[in-house]
Amino acid sequence: MLVGSRQETPRRLPTTLAMYLVLMMVFGMGVMGLLIWKAPTSLGMVTGVVATVVVVIPFARWLMGRVLGPVWELQSVARTLLARWGFQPGRQEDWGVLTNQLVQLTSYSEERIQVLEAERAKVGAVLDSMVEGVIALDQQGLVILMNPAARCILDLAQETVVGQSLLEVIRNRGLADLVDLCQTLEPNEQCRREVEMQLPVQRVLEVNAMPLPHMQGIVLVFHDISELRRLEQVRAEFVANVSHELRTPLTAIKGYLETLLDEAPDEPATHRRFLEVAHTHADRLSRLINDLARLSDIETGKVVLHTRSVALREFVNDIVAIFENEAEKRGISLKNEVSAEVLVWADRDRLSQILVNLVDNAMKYTPDGGMVMFRARERDQGFTGLQIIDTGQGIPPSDIPRITERFYRVDKARTRDHGGTGLGLAIVKHLVQLHGGFLRIESELGKGTTIEIELPVKEFAPSP
Repeated sequence: MLVGSRQETPRRLPTTLAMYLVLMMVFGMGVMGLLIWKAPTSLGMVTGVVATVVVVIPFARWLMGRVLGPVWELQSVARTLLARWGFQPGRQEDWGVLTNQLVQLTSYSEERIQVLEAERAKVGAVLDSMVEGVIALDQQGLVILMNPAARCILDLAQETVVGQSLLEVIRNRGLADLVDLCQTLEPNEQCRREVEMQLPVQRVLEVNAMPLPHMQGIVLVFHDISELRRLEQVRAEFVANVSHELRTPLTAIKGYLETLLDEAPDEPATHRRFLEVAHTHADRLSRLINDLARLSDIETGKVVLHTRSVALREFVNDIVAIFENEAEKRGISLKNEVSAEVLVWADRDRLSQILVNLVDNAMKYTPDGGMVMFRARERDQGFTGLQIIDTGQGIPPSDIPRITERFYRVDKARTRDHGGTGLGLAIVKHLVQLHGGFLRIESELGKGTTIEIELPVKEFAPSP
């Protein structure tokens, strides 16, 4: 705190000197008048002069110091502040100069306050717009700041958190341990940890902690890496599934060929059976590789759509014709209930690929004597929904969210027995999205499944 030194001899202001002389004259004349009135002689006059010199002058000086001492101190403080802030205070010591100095101090203080408010607004805007969550703690571990992203990540949108301890706000032992560790670090030294939190949905958070300078608190930065970890898990499963799917037919082919090499050449029937099995697995391996290539082309944007208006009822009839023989053998009824006037805007070849995949799945999992039906209905915002409804075994509710993932199978053994590659629905989903449409799946275990694809009815801009 800036304080003027009383030991320094302040330079008197001209106004101060004038007031000092006036006080001396007033007190001196008063004392002399009193003494002359009491003793109207030359001795009284001499006594008045001496009293003025001995008593009045020191008293006037003391009184002026008491009255103007704070003013001198204020001027000293003003000079020191102005010099520190780069101003050149005037040397003439007068009331006007002091007034100007105070005005300068006031103006400069207001400017600094405005600058600080502007900087605070900028920092607030940055914190509010950040995707990462930020929490600041004071020396006692109490929350002093939490940005909207942190509230969203931690599901604390409506709760009052400022002034509470972090453990009261977020009941997570791993996070509390990270804060304790951060308190032992040097300034500008960071520590990082991944924390799993059981919020309304499970999240994996990467938390970076850093102590503030001069041990004033801690700053925590939260990155939600839940999706990244999920994708890493999907990638790991994808690699494992690809390896398994490739290994199975290759192992079968290799085994049968080795058997053929070891068998005597006088058993043509056995040789033929082994060759047929090897051919079946080679065909399955070829389908798997082709599906992988198709999926890769779709995801990398290599597929170019040639869209036009398609009469949906006629198109569905062509798809039904492909499966008529198999349906007749198994007693499965194929019903096309799409109206003749229903149109969609699509690439005919890709739409055929979508429907063949969906109908093939419906036929595989519908028991003999069942039914596969097609219906269309108008959806909102210029879309038409085409439904493929079967009376098959259905899909468990827990499997529906993942059913379109690569190689995901509800019944792995049965799917493989049916010759599926596990990529059909993944291809369907990406092709529908490429058309600007949507894929919906509803199923009831033991009763059947309804898969609906929504496609635009007019020309659209294909997804990149």
